[in-house]
Amino acid sequence: MEVLITKNKQELERLEGVIQENIGAFYEVGRALMKIRDQGYYHDVLGFETFKEYCRTRWDMARQTAYQLIDSASVIENVRNCGQTETIPTNEYQARPLARLDADQQREAWKKAVEPAPDGKVTAAHVYKVVKGMTDARGVASLTKVEESDAVFHLKRWWRKATKKDRINFLAWTEREGAK
Repeated sequence: MEVLITKNKQELERLEGVIQENIGAFYEVGRALMKIRDQGYYHDVLGFETFKEYCRTRWDMARQTAYQLIDSASVIENVRNCGQTETIPTNEYQARPLARLDADQQREAWKKAVEPAPDGKVTAAHVYKVVKGMTDARGVASLTKVEESDAVFHLKRWWRKATKKDRINFLAWTEREGAK
């Protein structure tokens, strides 16, 4: 019986080591996907027409999942650079609700989520509640300075995610449409 307990303990330690090594992997994956998307490597190097096609074919990953990882990585960078707290989201589920907010509101919401957390252990549910308290019924961040439409909110969000090529194409399109 003691041999079995010892083997189980060793296996548990090994598995926890794997978890410890990979606990921040979502951030690294998100950053890598962001760079592949932003630099257009999926198209230039591998010849995929769209980022969606690249994610599906290469990684068997839905486009939405890729963007959730990218958004979470952006949130981590934003919260890490705020200097208000040493605690950062440790998993994608903590970061995901914050992605709905603009950069300043992300930092504010994270600070609100961390302050009451015992021993700095923040749950995804707690972050979600904080973000929900900062958004209206449609899930749009409550703006304190300038009120903007839902459409403008979404345009800003997707503009941040657009590749350089997509931005150039969009600006050319708006120029053509404006000339009509």
